[in-house]
Amino acid sequence: MKIFKIVVISGIGVVCALALGVLLLHFLYPPEKTDRKEDEYETVSADEVAVLAIAESEAVNIFEDPAESAEETVSEDEAETVSGDITGSVSENEEPAVSDNGAVAAVEGEIVSVSADEAPQEPEEEPAEPTPEQAHDDTHEDTRAPFFLTYNGSPVIKLGDTFNIHKYMGYADDVDRNVDLEVTGEVNTAAEGTYPLSITLRDDAGRSVSQKMNVKVVAELPGSSGGGGNKEEFSDFISRYKTEETSVGIDISRWQETVDFEKVKAAGCEFVYMRIGGRDDGELYTDRYYLNNIAGAKAAGLKVGIYWHAEEGNAQQVKESVDYLMGVLNGVELDFPIAYDWEDFLNFENYGMNIYDLNNNLDVFVSEINARGYKACLYNSKYYLETVWSSAANHPLWLAHYVSSTNYQGNFFMWQHGCTGRIDGINGDVDLDVLYNNALAQL
Repeated sequence: MKIFKIVVISGIGVVCALALGVLLLHFLYPPEKTDRKEDEYETVSADEVAVLAIAESEAVNIFEDPAESAEETVSEDEAETVSGDITGSVSENEEPAVSDNGAVAAVEGEIVSVSADEAPQEPEEEPAEPTPEQAHDDTHEDTRAPFFLTYNGSPVIKLGDTFNIHKYMGYADDVDRNVDLEVTGEVNTAAEGTYPLSITLRDDAGRSVSQKMNVKVVAELPGSSGGGGNKEEFSDFISRYKTEETSVGIDISRWQETVDFEKVKAAGCEFVYMRIGGRDDGELYTDRYYLNNIAGAKAAGLKVGIYWHAEEGNAQQVKESVDYLMGVLNGVELDFPIAYDWEDFLNFENYGMNIYDLNNNLDVFVSEINARGYKACLYNSKYYLETVWSSAANHPLWLAHYVSSTNYQGNFFMWQHGCTGRIDGINGDVDLDVLYNNALAQL
């Protein structure tokens, strides 16, 4: 028995000695850290959503007198919400996240009084609400009240559905990154009827703007009127806009699917702008048809350009996007500037940015593209160019304005004239563009 005890005690001593030795080695020679970063640059979203055409609040029938207002037309990859002179676009696959910097008007089969004091839902995507330090921009003077970027004053929802007010508007301020939102009123999605809401935006300087919203709850949602607006044959487009000083072309993305570029060129098309990819819900992606489009357009002898679907929340993300874009482009020669296409104005408040931040993102994009040996430009609509893009005059511009003759006062080298064009080689609608040759040559 004594021998057994001695053996046991000796064994315990050996184990303890080994354990102490392992611990000593760990402290003397700590294991190397492997900070594994997810390779986001290889992420490709199969369901990426981008919109290229922006219908204007002042948009008119492109076949009639520009002074006459007509029903707005939107491309198949875009849904518009318009009230008065407030216009915006929303990707068809997007479920707008709920801003956590204001009230949430979310009603599911019950009456809810909505006010700014109610607990907001968490936003669905980054970036999150800015910290108090980030929310205040002390580098710029606060010169204007907050404003609505897009607004639908008469939303219609189905009986029993959830009502989320952030699906029908987007807003921003020139300086404040966390605008206060006040919403008052009652909505009962369990009963048909029209429910009035009062909405106020307020910045830290005390400036405010208010809007009314009448939410209509119905048993069945109204059906689509169909038609998708007037169609414009490419031959008619040529006869109206092709001159010695202009060239005519189209812009495409995966929404046009497979394109027969030989037929497109035979129809009189001279150039093609195409989406290379973008950022969607925080992920970088390549347009699934881009490689076929760039190869096919070049093989057909068409001039080519690319655009980037932008949704960056800060300058660092812009730089990451340019790195990704350049990897996909892989040194291919282009005939036009690379376009920065930001259209995510619905729920803009979720980005935690002010208008200066947005313009800075554009400046960074242009600078980064120029540093890689390419030129860059901004693509956007007349409405937002006049209300948001203060730095637009510093960069080449591709204007979107769906009228027969644009009255935009700024300089632009290309004009997106409409989104319901028809051309041989493409099934369905396509965007139509007028290029001003002299303006391009001066870039």
